[in-house]
Order: sequence, then structure tokens, then C-alpha cells
Amino acid sequence: MRNWKIVLVVVLAFSGGVMAGQGQPKKFYFPAIDWKTGWAGGLKAGTFGPGIECIKSINPNWNARLGFSLLPFTLNRQLSVGNLGLDIKARNRLSGVNLQGDFFFKPWFYFTGGLMVDLVQSNLKINLTDTVLYGDIRITPDQVGELTVIVRPGWRVAPFVGIGFGHALPVIRRLSFNIELGAIYHGKPRISLDASGMINPTASAENEIALETLFKGYRFYPLLSMQLNYRFR
Repeated sequence: MRNWKIVLVVVLAFSGGVMAGQGQPKKFYFPAIDWKTGWAGGLKAGTFGPGIECIKSINPNWNARLGFSLLPFTLNRQLSVGNLGLDIKARNRLSGVNLQGDFFFKPWFYFTGGLMVDLVQSNLKINLTDTVLYGDIRITPDQVGELTVIVRPGWRVAPFVGIGFGHALPVIRRLSFNIELGAIYHGKPRISLDASGMINPTASAENEIALETLFKGYRFYPLLSMQLNYRFR
């Protein structure tokens, strides 16, 4: 009987402590961000072109990053369609501004995601290179006219997610290397048409809608990035 009394006293004392603790307001403490240390800069190359990035450590599990990428390039092609030659000139731009956060499950593996200001765009100019014969009528390329096609993402500000290997913020050494794989969702591509000469009627709103419907499945853009980072603080 005496042992049961001792157990009862212990249980009551423990219960009283729990009830007292429940009566106190709970407080959650978050470590303050040290703005003087945990800074790094990076040079990267990927599907948005080469770029630079600023990285800040928030805590041991989180990094915040802000970057910019840009790669303009042109492509010129000569094609034959039937008996006609086509000259296609494309001015392309791979570019974007990324604001993202990294969450580390392991020191070498992390999830990443955020928002991308998607500045990707392609401008195509299409011209005939041969004279068209229609019976006794000769129609020159200048008379036929020029078709301009502009393709850009449906969303200029788009979400993205991915996984990464390595570490964007060097911890032990000054230098580090990381690789990321993921995808951005930019919505259905937007297509604008403009034309001159005899083909001017082809640059209609109906044709723009038809082309956008044809390419509506291309709503994702792949993300692949390799980055070399240097911790300066």
C-alpha cells in the first residue's frame, strides 16, 4: 500500500507541473539572421544562359539567392520548301532573374524553388529567296513580303522547383560547386505575327490563336544549372 501512495504522489506532482506549463503562453524562438557573415557570389551557366548570383545563408538549413542570366544569339537558316527557297533569321534571347530559396536535407542535397522573371524570347523573320512564277506573272520576294514571328512565355513571372547537389554557399572552404535540375512553369507560349506585302493577311489574330493552340503543350521550360561559388564573408 505504501508503494501505491508514493506512485500516486509522483503522478499528481507531474500532472500539476504539466497543467502549470499549459497555463503559461508558449514562446517560439527563431535565431536572428547574421547579416555580417554567410555571403557568397556565384558564376553559373545553364538553360537560361551564363549569369551571376548572390547567395545569403539564413540558417544552417536555408539559403536565399538572387541571380541574373543572359545569352543573346542569332540563327540564320536557308531552307527549301518545294521549289521555293526560304531565308529564316532568328534573334533569340535566353535570360531570367531568379529569386529562390534552398532547403538542405543533407549538406550536399537540397530542394530549391522560387520565382523567375522569364525574359526568354525569340524573333523570327521569314522571307522568300526565289521569284514565284504564276503563269506569265513573276512575283518577286519583295512583293510577297516578310513574315515576323515573336514567341515569348505566357507568364513573365513564373514559379519553378528543382533539386540540387553540392552547396551554393561554401561552408568549410572558400569555393564550392553545385548542380541543379528542375523546371519552370511559364504557361502557354504567346505568339505574335506581323507581315508585309502580299502575305499581310496571314498576320491575323485568328492565326495567332491557332499557333498558340498548336504549341499549348509547351508550358514547362527545363532548368539545368552548374555554378561555381566563392564565399567572401
